[in-house]
Amino acid sequence: MRNPHSGVVLINVLVILALTSAVLLVMIRASDVSIARVQVYSEAAQGLALIAGGEASAIAALRRDMADAPGTDHLGEAWATIAQAETAITSGTFALQITDAQAQFNLTSVAGSGVVGAQILGRIARRLRLPEDTVPRILARLAQAPALHDLDQLIAEAGLTRETLDSLRALITVLPERSDINLNTALPELIFALTDNPVQARVLIGIRDRQGYLAPADVAAAKVILPLGIGYTSGYFRITTSVRVGATRQSLHSLLRRGQTAQGAPQVTVIARSTDR
Repeated sequence: MRNPHSGVVLINVLVILALTSAVLLVMIRASDVSIARVQVYSEAAQGLALIAGGEASAIAALRRDMADAPGTDHLGEAWATIAQAETAITSGTFALQITDAQAQFNLTSVAGSGVVGAQILGRIARRLRLPEDTVPRILARLAQAPALHDLDQLIAEAGLTRETLDSLRALITVLPERSDINLNTALPELIFALTDNPVQARVLIGIRDRQGYLAPADVAAAKVILPLGIGYTSGYFRITTSVRVGATRQSLHSLLRRGQTAQGAPQVTVIARSTDR
């Protein structure tokens, strides 16, 4: 005779098996998540190590350049050639970009420059064919406190459009303190704006293209008149190091300041860092 309870027992067994399977599935998935998390942490740690190495190599090159060629900074020097286009590495890619922050007109230099800073800014705006109210808006913001620390502030605080700011971005910047424009690294468009004379600008650009750099004697020999705030060396540089290890991507933007210690030794320090959001 069939046991009337056998069906109930079978159902209970099936329920227990189902619960056990569900628990095992949850445990397996939790294990997979844990493994994936550990892998991401490992990749991130490797990426940070590579980024630190890239930043350190740039610092070393800039410090060495101060000892080897303190009188000029141009794009043919060793510090500029350490840049690395994206290249394959074990389990990923690596790229390093180094730029001279003084290749642009520093808005911080406008304060205390009298009419010179406003004139340069006006020449840049005319060269780029920007709206007539661009310079007055920027000057009005620069006259206010606190000091400007990022170009993007000009959208909300000076009323510039994104299109106008993007046009300006290649030729202007914001640095922590006043600085000269390095004639050796400035874009041709900025040199045209600085001279406000196409013939003189082409003369300077031609000399720079032929010998790789400009010196004060070159400008004097060419009888080119430049505004105050022009130099041939730089103390501020920007580094961008980008790394991909596995599926993890990281980028670090560093602003470096180069100078001397109290004892006169070359010194390069990181004064700001930011990451891609």
